[in-house]
This record gives sequence, C-alpha cells and structure tokens, in this order.
Amino acid sequence: MKWLLKDIRKETDHRFLNFFTFTYSVEKDGEESLYPYFLASRHEQESLVARTANFRRPDGVLMAVIQEEPVPSILLIEQFRPPLNARVIEFPAGLLEDSDSNEIEAAKRECVEEAGVVIDDVRLLCPASPTSSGLSDEMVSIVEGRVAHLTQRHLERFEDIQARFIPLTEIPAMLDDPNLLIAVNVRLTLLYLLERYRKED
Repeated sequence: MKWLLKDIRKETDHRFLNFFTFTYSVEKDGEESLYPYFLASRHEQESLVARTANFRRPDGVLMAVIQEEPVPSILLIEQFRPPLNARVIEFPAGLLEDSDSNEIEAAKRECVEEAGVVIDDVRLLCPASPTSSGLSDEMVSIVEGRVAHLTQRHLERFEDIQARFIPLTEIPAMLDDPNLLIAVNVRLTLLYLLERYRKED
C-alpha cells in the first residue's frame, strides 16, 4: 500500500491539545482511495510530526527517580487524571518547554516542580517514542536519575499530585494489586528496574 498525506484540517483550538483530521490518498492493488483519519496532537498544524518527521524531540518526559538509602526506592506519584475520572500511579512527568534544550533538562525541572526532588546522575533510559500511535503523534522519553536532595515543590493550581518513595521490595505487590491504576509505561519500566536490581544483587 502507498500512503500520501493530502490534507490536514485543524478541528479545535485549545491550549494544550487539539483534534485534527488527516486525509490520506491510499493506493492498493492499483486503486486509489481517500482515507480520513482523526487524531489528537499537542502540536500546531505546521509542526505536526506527520509534517516534520521530527521523531527525536519528545513532547514530554517521564522520570524514573531512584533513592538508594535507606533502602532502594523509586519515586512514584499518584495524580488525578480528568480523562479517566480517577487517580493514576505514574512517574513524575512533564512537557518539554521551548527553553528546554533536551529531555534531561526538562526532567530536572519537572522533578523539582512536581515532587520537590533535585536529581543528578541523569541518563536517557528510553529515547523519544510514540505513546499511542493510533490516537496521537505524541512522543515521550523516559530518563533515570538519582536523588541529590529534596527541596520545595511548585505545583500548578489544578495539579493534584501526591509523591512518595516506594521501596523496590513493595513494587511487585503494587503491580499485582487490581485496585491500583498504573500507567502502562510505568509498569514496564518498573519491571525492567526490578529485573536489573535483581541481577545486580
């Protein structure tokens, strides 16, 4: 099949997220058809990923923050998410700002804002990757860091976030708890970290 993006129409005009209609020309078995596709994006029309093919700069970053003492623990947040009308277990996360040169810089800023944690020894764990490619062009990176020290956090007015360090020994029970709503990228990263720590012991 051959796909050719023919038209983009912006359907909404909101601050952080908008709805678009893409029209593709699809050629299959010598026959051409027009195919509309609907998606959400954080980008303006001229900077949509389908237009720029910029797969390297993520829209947002998630932070897997480790605290080694007194026992190896990981920073998790519980945040109310309006689309689900529920609280979700997540990593601290945030969108890259124009002033952020990369996801490492954004991660350091967001950790302070959301959790009051200053991090160092920061490294890229997962490069910019699609989060839900059937729904959106959003790209997210995951970084890993260590706690340097704690400070005052700076939440926005409607951010409803509780942050705490969970010992790694308690993570398997959390992952098995059917009453906890845990983001899929957090589940997978926690499983990876648990396996890594198991091999290091």
